[in-house]
Amino acid sequence: MSFTDYYKELEVPRTASDDEIKKSFRRLARQFHPDTNPDTPAAEERFKKISEAYDVLSDPTKRAKYDQLSQYSQSGRRPGGAQGFPMDDVGDMFQGTSFGDMLSELFGTQRTTQRQRTQRREAPQPRRVFSVTLTFLEAFNGAAKRFTIDGKTIDVTFKPGIANAQRLRVPDGELEVTVTPDPRYRREGNDLHVTEPVALSALLLGGTHNVVTPRGTLAVNIPQCSQLGKVLRIKGQGMPVYGGDSRGDLYVELTITMPSTLTPEQQTLIEQLRESGL
Repeated sequence: MSFTDYYKELEVPRTASDDEIKKSFRRLARQFHPDTNPDTPAAEERFKKISEAYDVLSDPTKRAKYDQLSQYSQSGRRPGGAQGFPMDDVGDMFQGTSFGDMLSELFGTQRTTQRQRTQRREAPQPRRVFSVTLTFLEAFNGAAKRFTIDGKTIDVTFKPGIANAQRLRVPDGELEVTVTPDPRYRREGNDLHVTEPVALSALLLGGTHNVVTPRGTLAVNIPQCSQLGKVLRIKGQGMPVYGGDSRGDLYVELTITMPSTLTPEQQTLIEQLRESGL
């Protein structure tokens, strides 16, 4: 088993202070938290590693032992009890970490505590999954809901931008979110797409047009002689980035509003346009 460099995992030097270690851990935890990366298994594994590293380096006693023992692991030497390292105590201190596994291999110890034997016998139980349904606007704006699970009442806050099929951890399992489709907006990642009917004259002559967005009505500029199906991009008017401060974009696809009938005046004008080549 290769040596795990906890300083490298937390992206800090070996001389880092407690504050530097804490600050780096918080930054990395936000970046790789499973709730922020629901579809990225590698992020969850990275989160476990930085959590393990922080557990060791944030504890002065563990950190001191780790620094001493890591020197031996890198040099290939094997410390004994005479060196001041009671291996049973040290092994228990790092139990459950990859460094603890490395100790067993490095020093050839075959110690197996009662707790380790119990953990090996007990197969991990699958986490229960509960379902909740949110509307599009609840997912857009965020929502707070109260649930009763096994007689226990829990309050859950859904941050703006939560995605369909995203899971949140709750005390007795996981909560899987279903976001109902919206008849107007189509979501792709953090971007929103909408089809906007406009008058034929607006496509030909250009001008401003009011577009309804989840945050209110916006006046957008339509260029002159816009083609049918032209897509306008409105930056920062899409879905909130889950757990962040930014937003995706809103893409507006232009289509034509066709009248059901024409007035005599409209028909005359359109005939004149046809005669002029339009």
